[in-house]
Amino acid sequence: MIGVPEEYLWRPLRPADGVEWERLVLAFDLDDRPVTETTAAEFAQTLASGKLVPERDTVGVFRDGLMVGFAAVLVDRTAQGDWRCEMQGCVHPDHQRRGLGTRLLDWAHGRALARGATATGQRREVRAWCAEHNGTHEKMLRRLGLRPTLWYYEIYSRLDQVSPLTPRALPEGLRMVPYDPALDEEVRSAHNAAFVDQSEDGYVDRERWRRQFTGSPTFLPEMSLLVLDRDDAVRSYLLCYSFESGSPAPGQKDIYVGYIGTPPGMRGRSLYRSLLAENDRMAREAGYTGTAFSVNTANPTGALRLFEFLGVYDPRRDQRACWVCYAKDISTPVVAAPEVAR
Repeated sequence: MIGVPEEYLWRPLRPADGVEWERLVLAFDLDDRPVTETTAAEFAQTLASGKLVPERDTVGVFRDGLMVGFAAVLVDRTAQGDWRCEMQGCVHPDHQRRGLGTRLLDWAHGRALARGATATGQRREVRAWCAEHNGTHEKMLRRLGLRPTLWYYEIYSRLDQVSPLTPRALPEGLRMVPYDPALDEEVRSAHNAAFVDQSEDGYVDRERWRRQFTGSPTFLPEMSLLVLDRDDAVRSYLLCYSFESGSPAPGQKDIYVGYIGTPPGMRGRSLYRSLLAENDRMAREAGYTGTAFSVNTANPTGALRLFEFLGVYDPRRDQRACWVCYAKDISTPVVAAPEVAR
């Protein structure tokens, strides 16, 4: 690349790069980690997700055979059919301040604009996530015209510092059962109904559901729960994942409450409380050290306030990291920036 030390090799990412990519991502502290995926298996899933073409939409930076940086642009659509392109990437802490990050971001931005120029959709958006405390990254994104649009909180609690949640009986006609693969499609339908008004996790098609939700390598079916009615219809659900790769201490056994949802017609029955209390009991019984969850400020159900009310979250007690989504609308015709030479 122009203006970058010659000892660095630039090339598209390949499935065989998974171990190196995992090493790179885990070199960052939890509150600076550039992506939520942290394993080689998740890297392989991303390359095969259909959101990108690895040969065109990714670039890795290598030195002496080690990956020291990467960038990728991934495209998906919202529940409303809008086109959205997310820029991801990072530079290893030991190789920062050498111009690599600027070149990677400029390349990703140019590639995103190129993809957006031929995309269809009522609205087209380019976005990237930035740790709230990372002023350098913020300035880089603002230079490209991106502005903050959404704040996303990641919460972590140690179970030995949290009082057990009080069990709550379900309303008559409802019962709680462990996650059942035979009901997977019904769980997806319940999720889509519960998240219909949310931009981040709104409508999820079967392919994405099987890849990122109940097909994720970190999914814990034995810790996930469903609320069924008399006809075995899914009325609420809680999906859990292993959080060991994101734990504050290496090798610590932690759990991540990834999704909890109740369709609008079933709200007001404290189903969230029943699910969270049972999950809390199960996590303690299984020997987990801590529990984590994420919530965004645009959540129409006021989930963060609800979790605080239930005692799941206490801002004075728990660890909290904030990520900000920077975005810009490119729905009007744009001229794609030139590709940066590799």
